[in-house]
Amino acid sequence: MRTGIGQRSPMEGALGDPSTVHRNARRLGLLLLAVHLALVLWSAFRPVSSAWMADTNLTPFATVRSEVSAGTAHAYLELLRGLLLLAPLGLLLPLAGGRLYASTLSSFLRTVFAAVLIATGLELLMSTLTSHLLDVDDVLLAAVGVALTHLAFVPAARAALRRRERNHEGGNGPRATPSAFEIAHLTP
Repeated sequence: MRTGIGQRSPMEGALGDPSTVHRNARRLGLLLLAVHLALVLWSAFRPVSSAWMADTNLTPFATVRSEVSAGTAHAYLELLRGLLLLAPLGLLLPLAGGRLYASTLSSFLRTVFAAVLIATGLELLMSTLTSHLLDVDDVLLAAVGVALTHLAFVPAARAALRRRERNHEGGNGPRATPSAFEIAHLTP
């Protein structure tokens, strides 16, 4: 959106503009995402020996309830493993996107939805190729872990990166994000 010859609108470079993608962050995010998913796949397909296995669980939070009712350290470690297995995706998926000016809600929903898809695919792959039985709680715990990680780190990290970018520009050029006053007084 141009306001005149050679002039940029205050809205240019704001939400949704692909030129606001931070390319170095995207490269780092994609690299770390690939490494993390490779480690998850490696750990998921290692052979596990056990005396017995629980039946397939398609009832949400049934395994969680049984683990909590058992109250053993092993049960709590299993729940923690379920939460932490894909939790880094809460930070790595937005980093791989590289958007500094994404909406917090849309970023959160995209990240959790992608994590649910990845966790479901991983669970189906593991139940098909290994002796692991399908458990919907693994998908739910992974989604909760990703959501908590995203909420804990991404909004603060984006705010810090935007602040750093504004400080780096030093007022020498047009700002990437308009102020509330500028938005309210834009002429169409």
